[in-house]
Amino acid sequence: MSKKENTTLKETEKKFEIESSMQKGNITQEALEPFPADYDFIPLLQKLKGICGKASKKKKSTNKNKAQIKAEPEQNKPIDWTMQLAVINYLRRMLKFEKDLFNQTFYGLKLYENILDFLSSIRGILAQNAIILFNEVFSQYVPEVDEKNQKAPVINLLKIAIPALILKANTSQSFIKNEAKACLETMVANMKYNDTLIYLLEAMNTKKIADFELSYALVNKLIKNLGKTFFMDNKQFGNMMGALGDVYENNKSDLYKRRCNTVLASFEEILGKEQFEKQLEKCTKKEKEKIHEITFVKLQANTKKEIHHHNLKSKDDKKSCERPKSRNNTKTVLKKQLNLKLVNSKTEQNENSDNVNQAEAQNA
Repeated sequence: MSKKENTTLKETEKKFEIESSMQKGNITQEALEPFPADYDFIPLLQKLKGICGKASKKKKSTNKNKAQIKAEPEQNKPIDWTMQLAVINYLRRMLKFEKDLFNQTFYGLKLYENILDFLSSIRGILAQNAIILFNEVFSQYVPEVDEKNQKAPVINLLKIAIPALILKANTSQSFIKNEAKACLETMVANMKYNDTLIYLLEAMNTKKIADFELSYALVNKLIKNLGKTFFMDNKQFGNMMGALGDVYENNKSDLYKRRCNTVLASFEEILGKEQFEKQLEKCTKKEKEKIHEITFVKLQANTKKEIHHHNLKSKDDKKSCERPKSRNNTKTVLKKQLNLKLVNSKTEQNENSDNVNQAEAQNA
């Protein structure tokens, strides 16, 4: 690019102004309007790239020493988060009305990486709107290529988005949590790829119980959504089994073992026992060993909570297992239980005497 062309691009970027309506949060999809027929997208794309570029420079500048930061005063200026909101809204608008241009911008320029950074913003509204964009991407995305020949561009997004969305789905902020969960549900319903399932299985390999449980629930839903035909002669079935085996190996908790066993049962239920065994035969020796361990796992109630619950459980469901709430009413509860036993013994005696009388009457 010549110096003249470079200067004209910079001048164009300065002249281009972001619409004020695009700097707002939580714009409904219905409220997004199409671009004018003669709209020039080049200045817009340059501006969007410039905003995202400044954000990434700001992130990198934290590793520089003070002398370098002073030499670059522009990087010290705080990034206008409303401009970042505008990036999200323009992308949503392109996704709705200009899908080809959206694919070139979102995937071609890898702007999805910048949007993913917005999830960690201190501005909750920015994180929320970034998730809204991802939700719309998952719901409206139409793959341009067959996954058997070449991976669809959305796969690169899924790899980094799934862990980030699961993290946000377990955050303390309810409005972000709900948005992230809705986004993951949309992803499971529409992103029917081998990689989606593998990334979710990998997400189960975590020490955070909340993240593990959510990943586990999503895995089971996705297996059902993919269906039997998807898994028939699937070339990545071994990778799925390997990812599940890693979860089992890396976590000794009984909870993880149960969940892995349930996921394996879901695969078998979808495929059928015969077809499931055929697919397992194609797996590597190491993958087969992992699956064998999961299949024949011996589960024990090894947690204090489970043992306590097991001890309290009454053999006879009809009998009361009332527990004293405090030391003061301990005697009262014991009396009730004693009276209950006396009543039961009396009823048994009465039943026995009735049976004897009936037998004597029959003999007579």
